[in-house]
Amino acid sequence: MQNSSGASGHSLIEIQPWRDWVSVTKPGILASNLFCTFAGYCLASRLKFDDLTLIFILFGTTLVVAAASMLNNFLDRGRDLKMERTRVRPLPSGRLKPRNVLLVGIITGFVGLATLYIFVNPLSAALGFIGLFVYVVIYTAWLKPTSTWSTSIGGISGSMPPMIGYCGFSNELELGAWLLFLFLFLWQPPHFWSLGILKKEEYRAAGYPLLPVIKGVYRTKIQMLPYVVSLFFVNYLLFDYNYVGVGYLIVSGALLIIWLIACLHGLITKNEARWASNNFRLSLYFLTFSLLMMIFEIALL
Repeated sequence: MQNSSGASGHSLIEIQPWRDWVSVTKPGILASNLFCTFAGYCLASRLKFDDLTLIFILFGTTLVVAAASMLNNFLDRGRDLKMERTRVRPLPSGRLKPRNVLLVGIITGFVGLATLYIFVNPLSAALGFIGLFVYVVIYTAWLKPTSTWSTSIGGISGSMPPMIGYCGFSNELELGAWLLFLFLFLWQPPHFWSLGILKKEEYRAAGYPLLPVIKGVYRTKIQMLPYVVSLFFVNYLLFDYNYVGVGYLIVSGALLIIWLIACLHGLITKNEARWASNNFRLSLYFLTFSLLMMIFEIALL
């Protein structure tokens, strides 16, 4: 967007199309994280809502996740130019200035953490800080351009939102919070590796040492299996410690069996692109309907 007058050029943050600012917050990822945060709060509260606290939890988490995405976009802007699906993003295309995104990202993250600290509790703020630090510094700045471990270690950040929701209510790191952490931590690598297989040549061109690029597609498929299998044990522990009921165990377990069968089918498939796309969607179905069943079952108890 062009400046309408010379004076606007001296603004600290220039006016840009709203859609570009929304884009750098990665709204799809933001919505998914907020859903996980809400599910964590439901599990801890058993739907005995403190409406104001829940609002502050969701608001603070929204800002922290949005900040992480903006700072991720800022750090990745050079490599994004080398990938077909990312070169049109606002930063590599030049529609937003890097310094503006960096500044807004830092301010947004600070306000989000302050909201959690002041209006929720220090524990939820600490979890938010861990998620932000791991995603921006450990994952984006360090491991993503240098190591195949980026996906697994980076999963720590994606596991924080449900813990923030849970601990925002409980103010304690109870077993339920840790089980939610494990649930999301184990779900993320096979979910993301499906996308990595689908887009492996783009990641190769951008210089990212993703597992399918460095170790190959078959090795990546093999490595998915222990993560998916481990989710069965997490589901059982959620049931065994009375966090969820038999309905959740049946529904989530059935979805997990379907996902595991799909992963095993990937070892013999001839159409890797179609398989990877379907497996990526299956992982989303498993997460979404498992958490929905968790909330629905709590509402019935």
